[in-house]
Amino acid sequence: MYLLRRVAKAERGKAWDVANLMTKICASYEENGRSKAQVFVTQGLPGTPDMVYAEWTQEAIEPNWPSRVPEAVRTLNREMFPMLAEPWSLEFFEVVTPQKLEERNLHYPDQTRNCF
Repeated sequence: MYLLRRVAKAERGKAWDVANLMTKICASYEENGRSKAQVFVTQGLPGTPDMVYAEWTQEAIEPNWPSRVPEAVRTLNREMFPMLAEPWSLEFFEVVTPQKLEERNLHYPDQTRNCF
């Protein structure tokens, strides 16, 4: 399983507007079968200001062919792009599971102990 994260740096004061559009973009993909995404912002919090993130999981990494992008996503992206301070990026992570650790001959921690 993989975790994908879309990262967007919004123009100053536009994080919630970008988050609104990103939520709609994610909903369009979810209507086409993608897993539920979670959208979150950093506006008003410690750290890099005006950041917007969307995260979701997928069983496999597959190309997102232009022919499979919902028309609503194209429209919402055009609306969102002027609110971004820089182009958005996409990050990919492989989710660590007990099975994947065992496949690599790594010991899975004892569930009775706190790992912190």
